[in-house]
Amino acid sequence: MPHFIFLLFFIVSFFAVNAEAPAKKASVLLKKELIRSFSAEELKEFFKKNGIPALFLGAREGINIYDVLYTSTYADGSIVKASGLVFAPQNQSKKIPMMVYNQGTEICRERSLTFRGEQAMCMAYATDNYLVLMPDYIGMAEGERCHLYLHAQTEADATIDMMNVVTDSIQNFGVKGFNQLFLSGYSQGGHACLATHRELQEKYSDRYKVTASSPMSGPYNVEYTVYEGRNKHYDHPGYMAYMMKGFYESIGKPNDLGEVFISPIDSLLPPLMNGDYPMEEVNKLLPDTAFKAVKPEFYQAFVADSNQPFRKWLRDNSVFDWKPEAPVQLCYCDNDEQVTYKNSIIAYETMKANGAKNVELWRAGKKFKHLSCALFSIVYTKMFFDGFVHNRPGSHGPAFKRLLLSIGKLGVKP
Repeated sequence: MPHFIFLLFFIVSFFAVNAEAPAKKASVLLKKELIRSFSAEELKEFFKKNGIPALFLGAREGINIYDVLYTSTYADGSIVKASGLVFAPQNQSKKIPMMVYNQGTEICRERSLTFRGEQAMCMAYATDNYLVLMPDYIGMAEGERCHLYLHAQTEADATIDMMNVVTDSIQNFGVKGFNQLFLSGYSQGGHACLATHRELQEKYSDRYKVTASSPMSGPYNVEYTVYEGRNKHYDHPGYMAYMMKGFYESIGKPNDLGEVFISPIDSLLPPLMNGDYPMEEVNKLLPDTAFKAVKPEFYQAFVADSNQPFRKWLRDNSVFDWKPEAPVQLCYCDNDEQVTYKNSIIAYETMKANGAKNVELWRAGKKFKHLSCALFSIVYTKMFFDGFVHNRPGSHGPAFKRLLLSIGKLGVKP
């Protein structure tokens, strides 16, 4: 009996200790759940029903979609849970390319599984034999703590930790392995894409070699974007408040957010930023020139002092001033009313000045606003990546497809 009690104590102690292990380091897979499968025929019908052009984003293979929960690192260094989706093609017997897609801005914590929009785009890559990872970002979906909007380090950490847990167990996703690595993302996702690319190049080159990246319409120079727009009419003032929330959360002073704003916004805004309300509700509360909502002394310090804490935080979280070694395609639209296209121009010129040899600008359209720009940028990005997959790097897709895209633009409203 004493031996049995000792053995039981040992077993219980072993599992108790190991139950705590995932909370002690990053890149630990906590859960992998198959949430949906589509056959190739089901995808064809789904794409057709949702107006996705088969010529550019057709269905070839069936796919499985997984929900994963894993550990990552918060701004204060603590270990937190993060989540994401994996889109894997079925029936794979050889290594395939892996594409990591960072999604656009979301303020609501709950993930909506509609399989439309950016999720549909990930499905289109997966059916064409790409393994696709789409992180939720720290603080979103099943993740812990608060989301730190445009915080470059946690964007990169959440992405790379997800890459680690998936590639460490890649065969459990029905994939033999990966032979190329592509990075992309739209809007905030473009910012996260470059943050991840830079982090991989600087700290993970022994494990991951980026084949190419294609950030799309992102605020790469965050300080420039906010500073230059400080006195301009803007239909989406909630973005600035979202950045300020990320700033105060990341420095460990979340309660200071309300102290920056004038009354009654100081008391009305923080509850709207808890992850339960859409951005439209925040936009309604704020004036269309966002800085009119902050106290005069805060605004004056922001303008006068380049090292004012919030302004310095914006500069520290910009992602354009480095020298990428892998090819980079910067997609943009001139008429983007949410993220100025000058971010792409500045990133291109700065990277070239830093010595980068494989960086290019790709105009997805002149007339398109932010949402319309996304569709064409995504198609151009797919053709850009396909060129590397099919040993035609830099080809940007067949000429006839580019011609059809140009014709198709004529019938699309801005």
